Amino acid sequence: MRATRMTSQNIRAAMQVVTAQPARTVLLALPIAISTGLALATLIVDAGLTARAEAAARSFGTDVISIRPGSQIVAGRSGPVGSLTDDDVQVLRSRLQGAVAVEGTRIEDKVPMSAGSRNGVYRVFGVRPPWAGIRDFGAQTGEFLSDGDVASSARVCLLGQTVARELFGEADPIGSEMLINQVPFQVKGVLVPKGASPAEGDRDARIVIPITTFNDRLYRRVYLDQVVVQARDSAPDTLASLEQQIRGIVREQHGIVDNVADDFVVRLPDTIAAEARGLSRTVVFLLLGLSAVGAVVAMLVIGLVTQHSIKIRQGEIGIRRAIGALPADILQQVATEATAISVTGGAIGVLLGLPVAWLLARSQALGVNVTMAVIIGPIVLVVLAALAGVLPARSAANLDPVAALRTR
Repeated sequence: MRATRMTSQNIRAAMQVVTAQPARTVLLALPIAISTGLALATLIVDAGLTARAEAAARSFGTDVISIRPGSQIVAGRSGPVGSLTDDDVQVLRSRLQGAVAVEGTRIEDKVPMSAGSRNGVYRVFGVRPPWAGIRDFGAQTGEFLSDGDVASSARVCLLGQTVARELFGEADPIGSEMLINQVPFQVKGVLVPKGASPAEGDRDARIVIPITTFNDRLYRRVYLDQVVVQARDSAPDTLASLEQQIRGIVREQHGIVDNVADDFVVRLPDTIAAEARGLSRTVVFLLLGLSAVGAVVAMLVIGLVTQHSIKIRQGEIGIRRAIGALPADILQQVATEATAISVTGGAIGVLLGLPVAWLLARSQALGVNVTMAVIIGPIVLVVLAALAGVLPARSAANLDPVAALRTR
C-alpha cells in the first residue's frame, strides 16, 4: 500500500517539476523531437520506397532477366548501341542452362495512333506469342497473338487498358480498325491491366503487335531493343548463374575480347528494384545516422541538465529524505522527470514527422506504409533518451540527507 502511495507521489512530484517550467521542458525535449521526427519520416519513406521497388520487381517478373543494348554518346547525346540480334536469341535458347524461355522484343516509343476521331501517342511492342507468358501480359479479352500472325506479318494488335480507354471509350474495341503510324490494324484483344511501374511508366499505355509486322510494316530494324530470359525459378543462385552464362555467351557472340566493356546491359530483378527505389540505402542509412546523432545529443542534454538540476535541488531532496522518502523514491522521481521530457520530445517528433513523411511520400507517389521498423524506431530513441536520466537519478538517490539539508 505504501509503495503504491509513494509511487503516485513520486510521479506527481516529477510532473510538477516538468510542468513548472514548460519552456525549459520543451527546450530539453527539442533534440529528441528532431531525432524522432527525422527517424520517423525516414523510416516511412524508406518503407514506401521498398514497397515500390518490390512492386517493380514483381511487375517485371521475379524470375525474368532483361538484356538491353548498351549505350554510346553521339554528338553529345547518349543513345543505345545496336547490338542484340535474333541470332543472339537463338544461341541463348540453345545454350542457356536453367532458362525456360528466351524472347526478343522490338520497341518503339511515342508512336502516333488513331481510332475514328480520337488519337494518342503510345508505345508499340513487337513480340512473339511466348512473350505473354514470360511477362505475364496476356489478353484479358479477345485473343493474344498466334504463330500464324507472326508467320504472316498480320496487321493485328492488342491494346493496353489505357489505349483502349482513350481511343475507344466504353465501346468494345475487339474487331475494330485503327491506325498505327498511319498503317491500318485490326484490334484482336485487350491486354490484362498492369498499372504504373517506376521502371516502365504506365504499362497499360502500350500496344502489342507481331514482331514480324513491326519490322515488315512499321519500322525496318535489324537489331532488337530487348531480350527477356525466364529462369526456371527465382532463386538468387539460379539468376546469378544465368547472368554469368548470358554475359559469356553474348560476349562470345559479339566477338568482345578481354578488357573490353560489354555492348549490352543485363538487368536482374534486384537491379530493377534498386532503380525503382530512387533513393539509395546509403542515403537512408545516412539520415538514420543523423537521427542517431540527434538521440545522442538528446541523451547528453537531458543527462547534463538533470545532473545540474539535482545540484540546485539538493535542499529539496534532503527535505524529502528527512520526511521519510527512500533512495528508491528519489530515483523514481528523477527518472520519471527524464522519461516525461523524453516522451514529450517523442510526441512532438511524431507530430512533426508524420506530416513531413506524408508530404515526402506524396511527392514521390509512394504509399504511407507503417512497418514494425516505423513503430519501433521512434520508441527506441525515446527509451534511450529516457535512460539518460538514470545516472543523475542514481546520484540523487545516493545523496546524504544531512549534507543535502545543509545546502538549504
